[in-house]
Amino acid sequence: MLERVNGLKRALAAGTPAIGVWCSLATPLTTEVIAGSGADWLLIDGEHSPNDLRSIVAQLQAAGAYPTCEPAVRLPSDDPNLIKQIMDGGARSLMVPNVRTADQARTIVAAMTYAPGGFRGFSVGHRANAFGRIRNYHATAREQQLLAVQVECETGVANAAAIAAVPGVDALFVGPGDLSTNMGAMGNPSAPQVQASIAQVLKAARSQGKAAGILAPQQADAERYLKAGFTMVAVGSDLGLLARGSDDLVARFKPR
Repeated sequence: MLERVNGLKRALAAGTPAIGVWCSLATPLTTEVIAGSGADWLLIDGEHSPNDLRSIVAQLQAAGAYPTCEPAVRLPSDDPNLIKQIMDGGARSLMVPNVRTADQARTIVAAMTYAPGGFRGFSVGHRANAFGRIRNYHATAREQQLLAVQVECETGVANAAAIAAVPGVDALFVGPGDLSTNMGAMGNPSAPQVQASIAQVLKAARSQGKAAGILAPQQADAERYLKAGFTMVAVGSDLGLLARGSDDLVARFKPR
């Protein structure tokens, strides 16, 4: 058995835009609905959603029925033990929040990589290698892995080019909420200083031949970022779709 090609990694390497949807509801059923939507990728959120290892694995299983949609997992931190567990559970596309330095990025890459290149713990059979069925998995695992590191503070912005230059980093992904908050503009990613930093991250990623990504749930923002050159763009979330859809539905029947 051969490992399935990571379509998201291939698209980003080619400079092709890849449209994604955040999955925050922590249930396999809603993740399965998103996976079948035609999205190029989805993000199972382990940082700000009530997910644990078992619920993440269950969502990876649900998304696996849709091979054209690559499921990525955002970890709550850069803890190597969490990286090992999530990867053994079948995630090969990872997003790590608040990466501030190139050294931090190098450690994350090492945690994803078997020796001698890194220190990912070795296990003969797990979900990532189809329980031992993928031929030469341990020697070739890095080929289909993708790492998107989130830039969410001024330190990360200042070090963005150095972070992007780290081998094994595939994308710099802007977290506009945290970035705006950390820059004194909470809830206002459109603030001029935040927009300047977002543009700086894009420039840094492109200078190193890496992709840039961002979460942009407003259509006008998403279209603007795509036009600017961002290619890993999340355009909404399951939570947002349900909340706005239910609000709109109920409002139609409420007295005005």
